[in-house]
Amino acid sequence: MATIFKPSKRNARAKRATPADKGVFELQIERLADDGRGIAHHNNKVVFVLGALPGERVQARVLKRHKRFDEAESVQLLAASEHRVESPCSQYGQCGGCQLQHLAYPEQVEHKRSRLSAIIDECVDVEVMAGPPEAYRHRARLSYRAGHLGFKAAATHHIVDTAACSVLEPALNAAIAAVREPLLHALKQSHQAELLFSLGEGGRVGLAVEDSRRRSNEWSESLANALLPAVQLYQVRSSDGIWVNECEPLRYSSSISHALDFTPTDFTQANRELNTQLVERSVAWLDAQAGEFVIDYFCGLGNFSFPLAQSGASVLAVDAGEEMLARARQRTQEQAFAIEFACADLFDSAQIPLRQASAALLDPPRAGARAVCEAIAGSPSMRRVVYVSCDPATLARDLAILCEAGFEIKKAAMVDMFPHTHHMESLILLER
Repeated sequence: MATIFKPSKRNARAKRATPADKGVFELQIERLADDGRGIAHHNNKVVFVLGALPGERVQARVLKRHKRFDEAESVQLLAASEHRVESPCSQYGQCGGCQLQHLAYPEQVEHKRSRLSAIIDECVDVEVMAGPPEAYRHRARLSYRAGHLGFKAAATHHIVDTAACSVLEPALNAAIAAVREPLLHALKQSHQAELLFSLGEGGRVGLAVEDSRRRSNEWSESLANALLPAVQLYQVRSSDGIWVNECEPLRYSSSISHALDFTPTDFTQANRELNTQLVERSVAWLDAQAGEFVIDYFCGLGNFSFPLAQSGASVLAVDAGEEMLARARQRTQEQAFAIEFACADLFDSAQIPLRQASAALLDPPRAGARAVCEAIAGSPSMRRVVYVSCDPATLARDLAILCEAGFEIKKAAMVDMFPHTHHMESLILLER
């Protein structure tokens, strides 16, 4: 049984849901919402039910009442779905990281595939890209509060003390376990801290710490020594500033033929196996020809840029993260790729480069790529776009912009980058 640390009432900031009434009532669950909750109707009102699956009958208790819908939790299962399974994780339901472990994995995949199919209005068949549902994450963000180290509980700042996580790669679980005690000792005077762990190739694990307490260089150096050899401390950010350790970068395979150098604070896709599939499928769909000019928007470390250049294309790679671009430029110089890296705010339409490119790849954050899509829509030279999305709502908005400008959706894939969660990645090919 996991231990949950709850901050005192004075310090807790999470909103508390007060039941609208103390009674429970029976509900028939009709389908799943996008966030993994069951959907039912009661007294002509939609009810979102935590922990319930389509086809189930449950006794539910209302947590919050709203004008147009209610939120409830299942308190007793009266008739179970044939697709309900036992969770592989003893902390499921307490930790907020996963939402769908009670649903058989093939049904999780079908739920997400159907969501994407609805977004694109079933204009093409949706392919599925999936991998193992456990032991897939090479990154983890843990939180520290008052002597407790683990993951945040669902919808709160409470901490679930975590010995191991079923979705982390085994080498990452082992490294976190090895440094748990020295971390608890070092952080014992902190009010709160965030710890970013990343696993690279060869089993190397890096850590970056964000601490609310002032931390001296001596404290950081002492912690770095205490964590060896299991974990290398790359950075400590505190109110005293930033301490940086001169460590060799970690390495991350973005495809079968190329690897990236990164640190724990850099963005990399959490699921290495699915990222390899995603990169290779994206490059194949874009089908850039030798000498063709292609723009990689939101390029980061060059996850797609380098494989595109390997195909013979001339690539302009654009992002706002100067530190990541600097590492990518160094990698380009080492291997003589035809890639130009440029720093620009891609949410500012005045900064978006086009340069008569004929094809583009977009991999934006959850905010989407509205300004980029508007620029592409107005470019007469742009003919092919591959859009990698991590947010269904902004994907739908941006696809509408491109389709109104004459682009047509030719291919689509649901990429299950985060099994057991409601999060969904999408891959779309558009042409005009």
